[in-house]
Amino acid sequence: MPALALRISVALAALVLPAVDAGYGPWHGSAFAASDEEAEKEAFEAAKALGTVEAWDAFLTHYPNGFRADLARAYVKKLADLPQFAPSPPAPPTAASAGSANDDFPAAAGSWGGVLRDGPGQQYRKIGSLAEGEPVTLMARTEVMDNGFPWFKITTKAGQTGYQWGGILCAIGTERPDLFQTCPAGSASQSDTPKTSANNPPKKKKKRCPAGEYLNQLGACQPNETGQ
Repeated sequence: MPALALRISVALAALVLPAVDAGYGPWHGSAFAASDEEAEKEAFEAAKALGTVEAWDAFLTHYPNGFRADLARAYVKKLADLPQFAPSPPAPPTAASAGSANDDFPAAAGSWGGVLRDGPGQQYRKIGSLAEGEPVTLMARTEVMDNGFPWFKITTKAGQTGYQWGGILCAIGTERPDLFQTCPAGSASQSDTPKTSANNPPKKKKKRCPAGEYLNQLGACQPNETGQ
């Protein structure tokens, strides 16, 4: 009996072990396959998110075969066919930045007329007004911008200090990008000397004749025959 029992046990073991091994092998292999598939998928999605040739090359280095590898090569080709855009040129300078070359203050300027305020902005109190063509002195340019022009701290001809917008100030001589145009020629802002006109002709100096001559009615010198 003991010998019979031993033979039955050996037979059962011979039947069970192959079955267990046959069931374990495929399960174990499918687990590794699933793990590799998931890793490839994650690498593909990461390269797609980056969207660069370098990212796709890194993916193809590790996964050179299969459907995703073909897609990766298609992405690389698409990126290579894209036009290479030149870098965008720098933005044109604003009035404030372009006027940085005109930082020499005080500077002579003129006003197109308007309100003089006690601060750089329309919300500040009015403290005076300027006539068109009135000369002013630019003391400083502020950082406050309004419709493309900065506000300036200025001093008037009368010595009053206040603020006026660069859009109603004009440059004298050389044009400034932070002021509205240049002052017209002959304006009071360019010269305070009196101007001649048809109603105000320049006075002529009286002509003098040499000794022994006198000035006749025609404005010519002639000999004084009377000896006077």
